[in-house]
Amino acid sequence: MQDAQPDLTSVADPNRTTVKNMQAELASIAAPRHTAVLVVDIQNLFVGFPLHPPVEEVLPRLHRFIHAARSAGALIVRIANVIPDEMFSAVWQRQHGTPTTFLAPGSEAAAFAPGFEPEPGDIVITKPRYSAFIGTPLETVLRSKGIRTVIVVGLTTDVCVSSTARDAFQRDFDTITLADCAAEQTLARHESGLATLASVFGMVCDSSELLDVWGAQHSRAAV
Repeated sequence: MQDAQPDLTSVADPNRTTVKNMQAELASIAAPRHTAVLVVDIQNLFVGFPLHPPVEEVLPRLHRFIHAARSAGALIVRIANVIPDEMFSAVWQRQHGTPTTFLAPGSEAAAFAPGFEPEPGDIVITKPRYSAFIGTPLETVLRSKGIRTVIVVGLTTDVCVSSTARDAFQRDFDTITLADCAAEQTLARHESGLATLASVFGMVCDSSELLDVWGAQHSRAAV
């Protein structure tokens, strides 16, 4: 008789908890003053890709969420993938099929997309690899500001967003990935990436669910 195996697919089922339970969990871990929004790779190169869901839908929603998060008191961290030639190793050259970096410092491709440039008070992190925690001071910055929870958004779901969310969770940050504020080159990869994150790397929800929680908290505080 084989030992019973855990059913991780059921953990990723969005219906696994009630709306009330989801709201309670979000409220318990995502107090804005201890929360940072990690805005991953909203750069000219990536917004030009044909992605799913379409960036024409995702980017306006993401822009609204960033504005709301800042207004609520969350820290905004703008993250850009910038790879100098000296860090574009032979391994990366083979993987991407080019001998020179496609995200050189100061290049148009590496620039933040219009409307997503850093604003006063934002933290800017440049990363040389997929994860925003590799080769950067991100963890130190977050710890120094008393951040306990990170909300991960941006491009693309199954590569840099996922890599960053995984590393955040493994560094013991409560981690929330927003499904409707990310996109990937195929819908299948988008959904699969989110399912894995929901199973074992924190929470996955839509931006509206988190904003509803913050709105309710603000209303109670104003009474």
